[in-house]
Amino acid sequence: MEVAKPAVRWLSSYWAEGDILYFFEADEEGWVLRQIELKGPERTPAGAAARAERPDPRTEGTDALMAYQAKWGGLSDQPMTRWDKNFPHEEISRDAFDQVWATSREYLDNKW
Repeated sequence: MEVAKPAVRWLSSYWAEGDILYFFEADEEGWVLRQIELKGPERTPAGAAARAERPDPRTEGTDALMAYQAKWGGLSDQPMTRWDKNFPHEEISRDAFDQVWATSREYLDNKW
């Protein structure tokens, strides 16, 4: 597992093509620490992954990583600083992020 810096930004973004509402928590360098995906008109949780708990495939194996991603989803593989400058997003509060996080994690945990 990776050691992460403290979170400093919380964002939401809607991807119309996939009808996915994303939520991101990022550190000062733009690396996503936690990521949530809500799909469809019902905004059903499809992912709620955390970098701090994500298995490292080099030490824990790819099977552990694949099992984690099957249950909790994935994370952005690059920092926000490398994202398209026109990527539509809005800043949200930590409390707003944490509320969606708690609901999504409970839903996904009960799904399995």
